[in-house]
Amino acid sequence: MDGLQFINGVLLVLLISTLLAKAQFHNYQSAAVIPPSFNPTRRNVTYHVGETALLECSVDNLGTKEVIWKNRNQKHVITVGSFVFVGNGAYSVSHPSNSPHYDLVIKNVQRHHAGVYECQVSTREVMSIDIQLNVIDPPANKHRYSSLTLSGAEFVDQGEAIRLSCNATGVLHAPEDVDWFFQGLKIQSSVQDEIIITKFHSPETKTLISTLEIERSKMKHSGMYICRSTDLTIKSHNVQVINAASKNRERAVNENGGETDDRSGRQAEQKNNNCSLLTIHFPTFVLLSTLSSILVYLPR
Repeated sequence: MDGLQFINGVLLVLLISTLLAKAQFHNYQSAAVIPPSFNPTRRNVTYHVGETALLECSVDNLGTKEVIWKNRNQKHVITVGSFVFVGNGAYSVSHPSNSPHYDLVIKNVQRHHAGVYECQVSTREVMSIDIQLNVIDPPANKHRYSSLTLSGAEFVDQGEAIRLSCNATGVLHAPEDVDWFFQGLKIQSSVQDEIIITKFHSPETKTLISTLEIERSKMKHSGMYICRSTDLTIKSHNVQVINAASKNRERAVNENGGETDDRSGRQAEQKNNNCSLLTIHFPTFVLLSTLSSILVYLPR
């Protein structure tokens, strides 16, 4: 009887342990799976005819779900994820790598684009936010961008990275785009050439920030770099790649006292050359001395 009670007690303990483990696992799963949520964004935006409109939608904890853009006045969807279903080329999705943003971009926006747009998340429950797009006539002044700055190092040692930053700030909105040029030729991102160009819109400051990075500089990268915004505002920046070997030689001369030490170095070099000549002619001198000694003892 005692043995049966012992077995029942063990089974009861195992059952309770299993139930507790399942409960803990369920709680862990519930805590680990965080539902998506929208980040704060502008719900009412205004653009001029011909500008590039940017409708922001930022979602945290998206997981495997998709972001969908729709126009309230249309039945069909515009985009799902980064895929565009409207084939007129006006629409695109701005989704930087590892970013929660799935912003809807409308190039050359027109009055018929105005309306309410929905940013949805593909969940069972309805999850969306509305953004009102207003489109008005452009101002008389076509050049609406207020400033363009280009910064970076002017001198770079060969083999080090060249990093330039171009900031284009608009009056009402950030400029649509900026282009990079080197010696008159347009620069593109290239894995083979180790060239990386990044762009980031900041609606709060109405600024488009673009960076150009050449990971390992070479002598051929010396020259004039140009950043040009979409309103043809231009800024230039000259970069000089320095030969590291020449710089090291120059540094050594300066550290040793400049021309004086350089002259001493030349004198030391001449002395070494004289010693070398003496070393070269010494065997000849010994040979001549030996021959002279032999000639003394020869019969005359």
